[in-house]
Amino acid sequence: MFFKKKRIKAVKERTADTVPFVIPEIADKDQRAEYKKNKFVSPIFGTKVKDEIVIPNPHKRTGDTDRQYDSFRIKPRLTKEDVKRKYGSEYPEFDLVSGNNLSEAMESQTNRSKRKSTSYESYDNYENTKEATRSEEKRESYVNNENKPKTNINDFFEKKVKPIKSESIQREAKPSVNKYNKEYRLPPFSLLSKPLQKSSDSNEWIQAQIEILNKTFKEFGVGAHVYTHTKGPTVTRYEIVLDSGVNVKKVTSISDNIKMALAAKEIRIEAPIPGKSTIGIEVPNKIAEIVHFIDIVNQDEFLNAKDPLTVALGLDIDGKGVYASIVKMPHGLVAGATGSGKSVCINTILMSFLFKYSPDDLKLVLIDPKMVELSAYNDIPHLVTPVITDAKIATAGLKWAVEEMEKRFKIFSKEIVKDITSYNEKVLREVNLKKMPYIVIIVDELADLMVIASRTVESAIMRLTQKARACGIHLIIATQRPSTDVIKGTIKSNIPTRLAFMVSSYVDSMTIIDSVGADKLLGRGDMLYAESGQPQRRVQGAYVSDLEIHNVIEFIKRQRSNEYFFTQEKLVKQATGFNNSDELLNEVAKYVVLKGEASINKISKEFRIGFNRAQKIVELLSDLGIVSDNVGSKARNVLVNEQELDEVLNKN
Repeated sequence: MFFKKKRIKAVKERTADTVPFVIPEIADKDQRAEYKKNKFVSPIFGTKVKDEIVIPNPHKRTGDTDRQYDSFRIKPRLTKEDVKRKYGSEYPEFDLVSGNNLSEAMESQTNRSKRKSTSYESYDNYENTKEATRSEEKRESYVNNENKPKTNINDFFEKKVKPIKSESIQREAKPSVNKYNKEYRLPPFSLLSKPLQKSSDSNEWIQAQIEILNKTFKEFGVGAHVYTHTKGPTVTRYEIVLDSGVNVKKVTSISDNIKMALAAKEIRIEAPIPGKSTIGIEVPNKIAEIVHFIDIVNQDEFLNAKDPLTVALGLDIDGKGVYASIVKMPHGLVAGATGSGKSVCINTILMSFLFKYSPDDLKLVLIDPKMVELSAYNDIPHLVTPVITDAKIATAGLKWAVEEMEKRFKIFSKEIVKDITSYNEKVLREVNLKKMPYIVIIVDELADLMVIASRTVESAIMRLTQKARACGIHLIIATQRPSTDVIKGTIKSNIPTRLAFMVSSYVDSMTIIDSVGADKLLGRGDMLYAESGQPQRRVQGAYVSDLEIHNVIEFIKRQRSNEYFFTQEKLVKQATGFNNSDELLNEVAKYVVLKGEASINKISKEFRIGFNRAQKIVELLSDLGIVSDNVGSKARNVLVNEQELDEVLNKN
């Protein structure tokens, strides 16, 4: 401690003797230290270097000598005017071109920019001319051609079918030529009819309904009033605004009283309307209007739709057309009670396809166990096979679709593409590849298929809905029995888009769209369109008559004959083909037919074979259609007699 104090004291004394304490700002001139030039300090070598300019290689000095020195020791330093005069720029170190070539470079750059702008102007002129020509052709194609000469195909309809003139724009039959040189013309809108409707003045009736609603809210002490209304084809939606602090449930709790006050058949309450701060009360109109198919299909939104496989469904409450892309769905479920409008909706979807797509772009697989709804579409060139009406053949058709899906994925892997759109774009660039059409499978009644072969149909639908989207295969299923044993969870989970028609109870509504509302519909095409990730929309489905369907189908069949991929006989052979490796199969089949039932335990005891072998034989008999599918622990039913058994065994 003593030595430390002594050392600090010595330092203070030495500092006080040598360097006096001075504040430069307030010191006198005599006390201020004189300015001395600091010694040069190199950024690399520090102070151990001479402060002089070193000329590198003095015997060979070429080029710009000023640039051979360090930038902070250049002598003499040029001004900005001298640098600009010498190099053409105030900052020559940032120029790629300097010296005498600067003017030439600037001149060439100017010429290049002029040439580029000229090319852009010419390209814009070309695009504008092309767009104008395209719009002119489009305008001419939609104009009614009453005074123009008709083709031979139109002459056929001129003699046999008299199209009813419509106020809407009529479309000519446009040719669609593919690389196989098969000309195909899309059906014209003159094949569709639109009866004249009488305009009904319903403003007085709507005002009376508004007064009844406001009176009902006042009687039940609900602070609400009608803000506005929107009249649709079949229902009118009244938008209700609540007063501050009023609970939404006060309106929904008096729904039965509102229904009784309006004397309405059925009402539906949206509390609140998605995207709005109002409550919607949908009340049936006094006179329901029919939405004709030509009203929604003859629109630019449908004709010029960019999304592939666009179909027209109907009109919403606001009177706007509702269009959906099957590719974006990518699969659809149509469900509702008998007579609610499912089959008309299926016909609307099919007619949308026929009015927009040629057989080279779209193929259809139609399954109609009811035998009457889709039979009119037989022999059109869009079909892969004739309309399937047998449930067993329908099962084979779904198996074929699964095999086609796997085949397409192998082609995509070979050609290094990810989906059908990329593959068809590659077809346009390469001649060796063949265009791949979209395939849409429509099942008009799923419940009948589930009764015959529940396990096989469910597995095929599950595989198609999981994987078939990328390869251009889409599925639309319709059923009139929306119960959990028909619309199973494995099927619903992969079909996000649902069309719910009128059902009898809210339980069925929950099964279809996972919410109530379908039990409040009116029928006759009134439906709820639940798109994946979007709020439900109430849509009035379009109506297409049998005469219109007949006209369009005859127009198409006049141009091309059917182009089936395979017949139903071939499909049945492929489905029932089996490996007859078990020698006891024929004997077990005869035994089962005589007994009238197929029990695995009885077969195992009778023929003294193991349980697994007996089960495999019964599965083969089920694939052949001799016995029914698995029905739990009960014995399977026999589906054929002795004569039919001989035919089945001899055929295979």
